Amino acid sequence: MSSSCADAELGRRILETATELAFPRYPGTAGDARVTAILEHRLRELGLETEVEPFSYDIRPALWALRATLAAGALLVAAAGWLMARSALAGLLLLGLALLPGLMFLAWAPWLERLYRRPGPTATANVTARRRATAARVTLILMAHHDSKSQTLTLPLRAGFTLTAMLSTLGLAMQGVVGVLSNRLPGPDWLAPACGGAAAVAALALSTMRSDNRSPGGVDNAGSLGILLELARTLPDQLPDNIELVFLSTGAEEDHMVGAMRWLDQHAGDLSGRPVHCLNFDGAGAPGRLVLLERYGVGRLFSATMSAAARRAAARLGVRVLGVLQPPGLGIDAIPFAHRGIPCLTLASGSLGRATMSVHSAADAAANLDPTALAKVFQLATLTVDELIELSRNPG
Repeated sequence: MSSSCADAELGRRILETATELAFPRYPGTAGDARVTAILEHRLRELGLETEVEPFSYDIRPALWALRATLAAGALLVAAAGWLMARSALAGLLLLGLALLPGLMFLAWAPWLERLYRRPGPTATANVTARRRATAARVTLILMAHHDSKSQTLTLPLRAGFTLTAMLSTLGLAMQGVVGVLSNRLPGPDWLAPACGGAAAVAALALSTMRSDNRSPGGVDNAGSLGILLELARTLPDQLPDNIELVFLSTGAEEDHMVGAMRWLDQHAGDLSGRPVHCLNFDGAGAPGRLVLLERYGVGRLFSATMSAAARRAAARLGVRVLGVLQPPGLGIDAIPFAHRGIPCLTLASGSLGRATMSVHSAADAAANLDPTALAKVFQLATLTVDELIELSRNPG
């Protein structure tokens, strides 16, 4: 079979698996329980040691805190715009007060995880499959979340409101700085109140957003699950016996990454004494360029070592990859791993098109997945694993 035919067959096989898993599966629903059972069964059939780890949680305290922060910030920003037209310094100080709580949430400080630790009304599970190793030299975790969600605001609306809030706030801050330095605000008298009002309206709109169970989750994240299952089928027979493999499908990623936090609470202590690397898959299979999610929050790097390994793998594969920043305020399962000191890199794909814009909506169907992109992400992951194993042999 030619290389192109083999790639096409690989992409078709992954897409077929992803299509079977693309149905609504918001945490705690019947679809969520169904996908958990399917994944555990598929992984056990591959001869792996599987475990389903149920957990429950209460997302309401975090949502209340987020909505209260957005609402309070909106009112303070609007007040800052009105006040700045009268006193640039007072308006600027009030704007800083308005932004302070939001900055803590945007940076995703580790202490925020305390909001999610108590049990609650939502019950779901993580699925773990292992190929254990005696005297393991290195542990490789390959991870993809299995839940999906839709939201009451579409991605274009969310992006529009977010950009409006950020740009209007930035414009207001710049006016305040100029006003303090020159004793006169730039522009007409109505500009500062207008910027404050626009930012406030956008923040209040974002505070009304709700999640529900209408999304089949094709791009987010059935394509990644198809890749994870294909890796579970192929890697155990290809890698040395002293490489421990963990295939992890997390629940409740869409509810602020609770599943990853709970898995780490249970297992982080078992991962000491040897190098550990985690490859996360999220949004893999959307048509377009291969993507490495390398930074998050205010620019913190997930793992320089893993980024370098993935870029070497991409060069071997003959493809270009795009390194991007996970925007502030958006969660991904790699973040709790980074907080525990476990190197974790996320592989994705896509461009600004229909497939990406459908995420978190009822339109996120398996038909949006591209078999070529699925195959390329799988191949990039396989070669990245090779690079990480080679690095464990020659750490210098």
